[in-house]
Amino acid sequence: MKISQRTARINPSITLGLNARALELTRQGVDLIKLGVGEPDIDTPEVICEAGRRAIDERKLRYTPTAGTAELRAAIGGYIKELYGLDYGPAEVIASSGAKHSLFNAISAMTDPGDEVIIPAPYWVSYPEMVGIADGVCVNLDTRKEDGFKVQPAALDAAITSRTSVFFFNSPSNPTGAAYTFAELEALAEVLRDRDIWILSDEIYSTILYDGFTFASMAQVPGMRERTVVVNGVSKTFSMTGWRIGFAAGPESIVKAMTRLQDHSTSCPSAPSQAAAAEALRRGPGLTADWVAALQPRRDLMLDLLNEIPGVDCPRPEGAFYLYADMRAWLAPHTDFGDTMALCEYLLTDAGVVCVPGEAFGAPGFMRLSFAVDDATIREGIRRIRVGLDVLK
Repeated sequence: MKISQRTARINPSITLGLNARALELTRQGVDLIKLGVGEPDIDTPEVICEAGRRAIDERKLRYTPTAGTAELRAAIGGYIKELYGLDYGPAEVIASSGAKHSLFNAISAMTDPGDEVIIPAPYWVSYPEMVGIADGVCVNLDTRKEDGFKVQPAALDAAITSRTSVFFFNSPSNPTGAAYTFAELEALAEVLRDRDIWILSDEIYSTILYDGFTFASMAQVPGMRERTVVVNGVSKTFSMTGWRIGFAAGPESIVKAMTRLQDHSTSCPSAPSQAAAAEALRRGPGLTADWVAALQPRRDLMLDLLNEIPGVDCPRPEGAFYLYADMRAWLAPHTDFGDTMALCEYLLTDAGVVCVPGEAFGAPGFMRLSFAVDDATIREGIRRIRVGLDVLK
């Protein structure tokens, strides 16, 4: 039977594939240190769980409006106002089944067949696949470690053509942890302001920042709110990965288009999850502030241990909870590994450590590690990596 060409073009997720492989090895009794995880290591705060249970007890279990309940959309607007100082009305907000769903809706609403979408690399693994499903053309904009993996205005300008429809942006970044200052966003805005280009800004890690870094959104830059769609959610800040609530805020025209898409795909997100997310957003990032504060010393611990390994060079991230280590000194011709896919497979099977290869993020030669784990796990994981690499000398 026929399978559509659209689905045949979709590449399997390397990160989800690694997770499945790690789960199978664990089931077989293999002792693994998992540094590939992309979720917080704390439980959803109890007050949020109570709100979800209350919604179930009160039988708030029916379909809601596609874009979310009035309660949730009001909470989203209040949350954005608190974080960004920007006002978004109910018609400018949509809740979806996770931030990934919000991004998918947005890129589908912004892209016609053949339109070009600029994606800075390294990028989150799903961005190019979303563009491909929308029949768009990915234009990978490589960033450099020397620039902190940040897009430079001249490079962005050079990447834009008459076919460019979207600049797909992520700050703080998964996988690098790079976060942009307001001044850096202003410089990029100067390139974009007079062009007919949407900015799709993935800000899911906006509250997970270090060293006093102040978050800035492209939507805050004068003249950019009307061309920017901000995407966020409750998965990372509130440790609600399995609740599946994300949201987008932007001009009413694009939110209406996204809602029409959602009308005919998933309809509304889960009703109890919406109630729980509304409670989380009303209470704000203070609910998990202690956990976020604990991440900085974990980052520093993992960074110090990694950079003590000969040949490994890892920049210091401003946000998110990942390190992005340069492993090129451990690839051919220095070793028998032709790429970081092979190196990470070796570390998985021979060292017992799960890491994510840079190929998943469009940047071969690098490796992503999560420090959203406890100190003991960090120490043991990096110890195993070092022992595993020492064997290769």
